[in-house]
Formats: sequence, structure tokens, C-alpha cells
Amino acid sequence: MSINPDFTHFVGINNFPSVYVNLFDHKTMAIDYLTSIIKQNENNNFTSLTNKDNFYSGLTEQEAYQLSATLQEKCKKLFFLNKNRAPNGIHLLLDDIIKLKITQKSLCILFVPDIFFVNINNDNLTIDLKKLNDHATNNNLTIQLLVYGSVASTSLKPALLALNRHLAGLASMSMISDDKYSYHVHFWAKPDGVQSDKTFIVQKTALGMLAAVPVSTPNITTLGSQDDTTLIVMSHAAAEEDIPLPAHVQLAANNAEIISDSTTPPSATVILSCQSPEEIRQLAVDCLYLRQKAGLRLKIIIREVRQCLRYADETFLLRAGVNLIVPYHLPFLRMMSQVDAVQGQRMTRPLPANTEELLLNDPNYNARGYLDNQTFTQYCHTVMQQFTSPQLDLVLVKLKLLPGMQSDECLRLCHIRRDGDVITACHHALYVLFSAIRQTDIHTALNNIFDAPVRDLFRAVQIISAHHDMEKELEVVDKEALTVCADIKKIITEPAIFTEKSSAEEEMAALFAAPKRIRLKGES
Repeated sequence: MSINPDFTHFVGINNFPSVYVNLFDHKTMAIDYLTSIIKQNENNNFTSLTNKDNFYSGLTEQEAYQLSATLQEKCKKLFFLNKNRAPNGIHLLLDDIIKLKITQKSLCILFVPDIFFVNINNDNLTIDLKKLNDHATNNNLTIQLLVYGSVASTSLKPALLALNRHLAGLASMSMISDDKYSYHVHFWAKPDGVQSDKTFIVQKTALGMLAAVPVSTPNITTLGSQDDTTLIVMSHAAAEEDIPLPAHVQLAANNAEIISDSTTPPSATVILSCQSPEEIRQLAVDCLYLRQKAGLRLKIIIREVRQCLRYADETFLLRAGVNLIVPYHLPFLRMMSQVDAVQGQRMTRPLPANTEELLLNDPNYNARGYLDNQTFTQYCHTVMQQFTSPQLDLVLVKLKLLPGMQSDECLRLCHIRRDGDVITACHHALYVLFSAIRQTDIHTALNNIFDAPVRDLFRAVQIISAHHDMEKELEVVDKEALTVCADIKKIITEPAIFTEKSSAEEEMAALFAAPKRIRLKGES
């Protein structure tokens, strides 16, 4: 592997006595970066603003053992948050952090979940950063804040960029694949100057450290409209039989014929059809192949012939190099207007390097319906580590039971049809994980999976989206495990949401309460 030596500046201790902040989408990335910096430096001190159990949660037994051994070997001092201390805000812990006896000219690492910054305003954030900066300067320390969670990349990053005068460096890391990340340096002060707006592709080595790999950036030139061709190649399934096509539209028998045609001009427009969820994965692979073969000027449009695409599927296809997705309810003539609108465009979104990298973004999750408590917890941790979509949220919903209600009774009214959505039961509550959902759709999705309104079935609904809070709640799920009978598991897990055959004819156990028409007076 060719290593870019410049990346060592961001894991080495050759920084100023000041505060540097690294932001991560989830904890796994933060731990990988943590492992790299403590192996790169000798004079390390580590402080986790989570308790010890929470810090190691989500790791396998072997991963936890290796991380613990590395911390013990490479760090002079280790501190973890007391279990009885609630994460109410980082400003409440700063005085304790400043009181820690840290050797001068050392690297002080603060491992912080984003929950500490959820409700902090700009004034308090400014005060906290200034206090940390003064502490670093007065004691000749380099302080690195490793902040992980969804808030880190959304609201915290813009706030920190605006407060750059109180920081010596800010960088953020996002996931490309299981062992490959994109590390973007917003600004970073070093003894020989300041680097800014620089991106590295980093990969885990056999030693468990992150190393930068060279990436060739294509030279994209500005193209005028004269470089475009008017040719449109359309799959037969995407056309309408009773609507005549313009002369510049060419019909192909199917998607495969378009993909295999080597004579299509690189600036043409191709319209592919999508008719079922089973086609999506192969369609994405084909679109990436087309994009890599034809280049950035090719316009790739997908028409949803029958309703089969979820929002996560559309995001997946767009990552494969698709320009436009036309929903099934849009009339053909309106679609042709959309086709006209993309003429002259060229693809500027970043693309996966290969098919394997693309398929890591595949939203086809490996579970649906009821999972026992231990499997549910493991699945949640796995999805948290792999979740990368900025448009969608990973949400754990806690449904607190009404007094006198049993978990079994509520589970019989639950029917989950969407891949990636799972449920488990505890004595006091049900827990639902939505693996990919928009915040605005959460309550609608809840009402869709239960036969009765959620507000009538449960005492309270708690939505948990911060990774730190999810990890703490999953500890409760493990401790309060409840065994559920097999017939209820069958009721909960329905066929996929876009299956052709209805599940109404399948044998189902009787509901505790079934809808029944009320007889009016005088009716027999």
C-alpha cells in the first residue's frame, strides 16, 4: 500500500499547544482514529466522557480486548465517566477535566459522544472552547476532541467552523466502506503552517492503523451544450404504447440491451425501467458500469414503472451515478419534460470506485420483523456502525406499555413489512428500530405497523436518535429480555412492502381485539 506521508501530520503530536477537533459519523470510526493516534505517539492520556461499559459496547469480545490492551500499553493515564454521572453537557465536566494531572507536552485525548453538544448554544460552546484552549496553552498540552454521532456532522461542524479562532484544527471523517474512510481537513495548524480544505482517503492497515492511500482525481473540463447529442435510448418497459415517440428517441427491448450496447454516444440520454425491488441491486451495478464506461456526460434516467422504490433505494441508485429517478405516478409526457430538463448536465457527484464499494451502500437490510433481545441488540450495533446516509436517520423508538397491558397483546397488533425495521419486547416496553427513515416520517411509520393508533396503544413514545443514547437504551433491552411465543413472531413479520401477492390469505393467529361493525338500532 502506498502511504501518503502528509497524513501523519494529523495523527502525530507535532501540533501546537491548543485544541484540535475531529468529528466522526459513528463510534467505530472514532475508535479506529483513536487507535492510530495513540500508536503514533508515546505520551498519551485518554479520557472518555462515557462510562467504561458504554465505551466498549458494540465491539466484539476480541475487539474490546485488543482496544483495552492498546490503551493500557500506550496511554499513561485512562479516565472514564462515572456510571452515576449523567451526560448533561460538556461544560459541567470541564472543571473536572481541567483538574486532571496531565504531564506537559503530552497529547490529551477526549472521547466525546455528540449527546454532550445536542442542547449547547453558541455562547456556551464559545466559553467551553476558550476554557479548553486556555488550559492547553497554560499547561503546554495538545488536546484532541474526538466527537462521534449524527449531531457531529450536521449541526456541530458548522458551529465549530464559525468558532475557528478558538481552535487550532478541525477535521471530519465519513465512511466509504468497512475499512476505508474519507478524512477531510477543514483547517489544521502545524509548526510549518496551516493546511486547509484537504481530503485523504484512509484505510486500515494490518496493524490496525489508518494510512492514507493515493487517489487519482479525474480532470473534468467544462463542457458546452454543443457537446451533447439529442439521442435518447429508452427501454421498452419505460415507454407508453399509445403515445408516439419523437424521432430522436430509440427503443431498446430491455435494460440489458441498453447496457450492452457499445455504440451509444457518451453524451446521450438512456432511460431504464424499474419494475420490482428485486431489480434494484442489479440496476445500480449496471448504472455504475454505464457511468464508468461512458463518462460524466451520459444522462442516466430511471423510470419507476410500478411502485417499488423506497427513499433509501433512490439514494442508493443516485450513488451509482443516476441523474434522475422518475416516480411511477408521473405521466409519460411529464417525464419527457424532465428528460429535457437534464440535457446539458454532467455528473458531478462523487462515485464509488468499484462495484464492491457501491454495494456497501445497498439499503437491503438482513432483518425484518421480530428479533429476540440479544439478536436485536447485536443488529442495532451492526447497523449503527454501517449507517452512513446523511438524508436518512437511524432511529430507536421506545413504546412504553399502558398499565395492565402485556407485550404479547401489543405485538399481536404489529405487522412489519419493510426490510430493516425490527422490533423486540421487554417487560415494560416495546422497542422498534427504523434502519433508514426521515424524521418527518417516524410517526406515520409507527401507525403503519400497528393495527390501532399508537397513541391509544402505548403510554408514551420516546424517539432516540443519538448513538450514545441508543447504546445506553440497548443495555436496558439486554437486561430486561422477554421471551415471546412463536405464533406472535409470525404475525409480526409480514411479506415485503412491495410484494405482489397479498398476505391476507395466510393463516394468522386471532387478534386480541378485532375491528367489528357497530349495529344501529333497528338492525337485525
